[in-house]
Amino acid sequence: MKEQSGSYNIAERLATRKRKQTVVNTPPEAAASPMPSQPRMVMTVEEMGRELGVSRATAYELSQHPDFPSFSIGRRVLVSRDGLAKWIEKQYTEKHIESSETIEK
Repeated sequence: MKEQSGSYNIAERLATRKRKQTVVNTPPEAAASPMPSQPRMVMTVEEMGRELGVSRATAYELSQHPDFPSFSIGRRVLVSRDGLAKWIEKQYTEKHIESSETIEK
C-alpha cells in the first residue's frame, strides 16, 4: 500500500513541478495575449503538401518549379500562402483557357 501512495506522491509532485515550470517559463505578454487568428504567412513544404492532398515527394517536386512560390531560408524550404493561392488560380485559369480554346476549334 505504501508503494502505491509513494508512487502517487511522485506523480503528483512531477505534475505540480511541470505546472510551475509552465507558469514560470511563459512570458507575461504571451500569457496575456490571445493566439493570433490569422494563419502564418508561410508554410513548410510538408504543410503545403498536406493542404493540397499530395505526397511529400510531390510537394517537394512542385517546390522546385521556377514559377512556384517557394523560397529557402537556410536549409528550410518555405511556401508563401498568398503566392500559393495565386499559383493555384493561375494553374486553373491556364487549364480552363486551354480547354475552352480546344472546344471552340
